[in-house]
Amino acid sequence: MSTMNPNMILNSRIFKQTSLKGCDKEIYEIYFVFSAVWAFGGSVIQDQLIDYRVEFSKWWNSEFKTVKFPPVGTVFDYYIDNTSRQFTPWTEKVPKFEYDPEMPLQNVMVHTSETIRIKSLMDILTDNQKAVLLLGNAGCGKTVLMQNKLNGYADERLIVNIAFNYYTTAWSLQGILEKPLEKKAGRNYGPPGTKKLIYFLDDLNMPEVDCYGTASPHTLLRQHIDYNHWYDRTKLTLKDIHNCQYVACMNPTAGSFTINPRLQRHFAVFSVSFPTMESLQIIYQTILNAHLQQFPKSLQKYSEKLVNAALQLHKKVSQVFLPTAVKFHYVFNMRDLSNIFQGILFSSKETLSEPTDLVRLFLHETRRVYGDKLLETTDMEQLINFQASITKKVFDDLDQKIIKTASGFCAYENINDRLIFYYLGKFVLYSYLRYIQ
Repeated sequence: MSTMNPNMILNSRIFKQTSLKGCDKEIYEIYFVFSAVWAFGGSVIQDQLIDYRVEFSKWWNSEFKTVKFPPVGTVFDYYIDNTSRQFTPWTEKVPKFEYDPEMPLQNVMVHTSETIRIKSLMDILTDNQKAVLLLGNAGCGKTVLMQNKLNGYADERLIVNIAFNYYTTAWSLQGILEKPLEKKAGRNYGPPGTKKLIYFLDDLNMPEVDCYGTASPHTLLRQHIDYNHWYDRTKLTLKDIHNCQYVACMNPTAGSFTINPRLQRHFAVFSVSFPTMESLQIIYQTILNAHLQQFPKSLQKYSEKLVNAALQLHKKVSQVFLPTAVKFHYVFNMRDLSNIFQGILFSSKETLSEPTDLVRLFLHETRRVYGDKLLETTDMEQLINFQASITKKVFDDLDQKIIKTASGFCAYENINDRLIFYYLGKFVLYSYLRYIQ
């Protein structure tokens, strides 16, 4: 498990809190404990079998009893209020969501207690020019969370986004890093004027690892962070690079899985887990409620049920349709959920007038998102059965015959040739290209 120095958080926090000067040592102990918990436990993950954050919390409370956390929840559920100097739930810092219909759903950030604590820690660290690395599986929202933080700087700092891939080399990376820099006095280089520059490195662990176990882009980054310079590749002279910092994201289940510890030690590492079902319910219901404000109240009251049905179906699909050597693309995550609701958000008052219309649209979007990934007719039939059972269970007060006969269900004319869609009262013909089995 990767850990960071607690002083990375402690110094960033205390030196900005001048009101702490002259306080009792007990106050400093509280801040130290908070910093140590996130320094050693920030990278702890939650998998399908064990929530290691809960295990870490139990271990911490049993071993260190000088500073006591509230008994409810885990040690990660609380922050220190700078006024009362007491542990306070992160839920009290969650801001109210404001819906913007012009913004794509993939870029919408609905904060929960899980996201607000990561954002708050990034506020502490990145504002003080500390490097931050977010870990998480594909689709967990780490890149959106980081982009949301960086967009908050507006014109205060320059942001350069760099997406790593297998073919990224130190040579190509150095060209990208040098592009926004300008020459200062002597051999000094930096961003224009007095601004500061943040490099956002996405998919940090994707570059090829050579036979010696190193990745050349990582070596260049480590050289800059360690010594604040790199070499001019033409003149072979030093370039001192100033007023630059790094933030990064990576998926530990892809690419080279890890990065060199000599580079990773410079980052404050935090794991980003998939939101809980309760958090997902809050996120998508908040967005859907805002969209349905323009619709009749008979539709608005089905918002909670629709989100509940979507989460049940997503859980079922991700558990049943697992990736194999042939079906390697059977990976379902939050991106699929967002695509479903993005399609629903395109609806207007002219297309949806009855609750059954909303359910039919939901069935159509889930069929397109999940069904278009499926290779076999048996898988498609299984998906249809999942849809039917969940719809009957959740929307038990609606006429199931209308939903079944007039929904966005697909009628297979010839599965190897084409699909005919009956969507909201209209037949639409799509060409269908199928993999040759």
